Amino acid sequence: MASIYKQPGSAAWWVSYYRGGRRVRESLKTCDERIARRKARRIEAELVTGDLEERTTTPLVPVLEAFCEHLTTTRTRKSYKNDISCLRTVFGPLCDALKPSSTVNHRHESKRPIAVLDQLAGRHVSVTTLEELTPGVIEAHLTQRVKRDGISAKTVNRVREVLHVMFNYAIRQHGFRASDRRYPNPVAAVRPRKLDERQIRFLSLAQIDEQLEVLADEPVLQTMVAVLIYAGLRREEVIWLTREDVDLEAGMIRVWKKTVNGETWRPKTRRNRRIPISSALLRYLNAYVPPGESPWYFPSKRGLRWDPDNFSHDLRAINRAHNLVWSCLDFRHTFGSQLAQKGESLFKIAELMGNSPEICRRHYAALIPEQMRDTVEFDPRPRLVVSSGDGASGAFDVA
Repeated sequence: MASIYKQPGSAAWWVSYYRGGRRVRESLKTCDERIARRKARRIEAELVTGDLEERTTTPLVPVLEAFCEHLTTTRTRKSYKNDISCLRTVFGPLCDALKPSSTVNHRHESKRPIAVLDQLAGRHVSVTTLEELTPGVIEAHLTQRVKRDGISAKTVNRVREVLHVMFNYAIRQHGFRASDRRYPNPVAAVRPRKLDERQIRFLSLAQIDEQLEVLADEPVLQTMVAVLIYAGLRREEVIWLTREDVDLEAGMIRVWKKTVNGETWRPKTRRNRRIPISSALLRYLNAYVPPGESPWYFPSKRGLRWDPDNFSHDLRAINRAHNLVWSCLDFRHTFGSQLAQKGESLFKIAELMGNSPEICRRHYAALIPEQMRDTVEFDPRPRLVVSSGDGASGAFDVA
């Protein structure tokens, strides 16, 4: 039987009951006696039916280490790095998996060394068990990040998403049980932020010519940017192109899972695709000859695979010198935006870009031409417009 009581000096009601021969005391988190009695009766019912589960104590660090190891087998390389980055902003470098990587992979151009500082030091979530990571703690952390760091709603939702996946993993693999039975996954009680309508930035035809012209002295960079613009590839998809992926005779670029020098890579959405080479892109590819004996179609200056950040840094330096602000994402959006303005269907654009139609709808639907007056006309009967002397007019069917 469960009994309720108040502790001296406390306005909240507590409940006392026996489970497994041990006495349990816990706060009912209410000052209302009627609510407290209702909660106590629910506990009694769950004791009888056996539905009242014992609370768990799940150490955070082992779960984080196991979860990060799990992500290496279920995420692409880039997605894994993004997920780890989200976890690091919440918990800091709490375990080896969340510490900034210092390893050097000699199969590609290593990232140029930079000082890695923990800009959120002292502001990470400080808990030792998963049970302490309550919805209130998560909400407070995200709110402070918005107030102090100005992070966007998209970033908030991204962090929330990663934490949600982590708790699902802990429930399945580590027997985690939340104290609040309404939310087996505590993150479900944290509402996602509403996103503002996104403004897509893309290049006009004149700006495309200007961008490619400033790269005339850098044939590798120029051709890479041409592929980004005219084929809509992602930055890593371009960097991972091999000589076999670009077939000028068939007029196709293949983006697919591959293993090169012992490293396996797959597209972000895990979907292989083929993109036809346009006549505009073919001009640049015909003029380009992959340098050296490297397997990469666009090797770095050392003949290795580009580090994505190094590639963006070199491109940004040239653009700044010419007062240009475009990035790799702008180039990819240019491909989708120009096709949408041309009147191509969102389904075709999604297939070419390796996205879902819903993502393309959010990005490019507003760019579809508005000259659709004929589209809404379905009545083929001729119409006669009659004007009266007072300036009024009306339309009548012609028999």
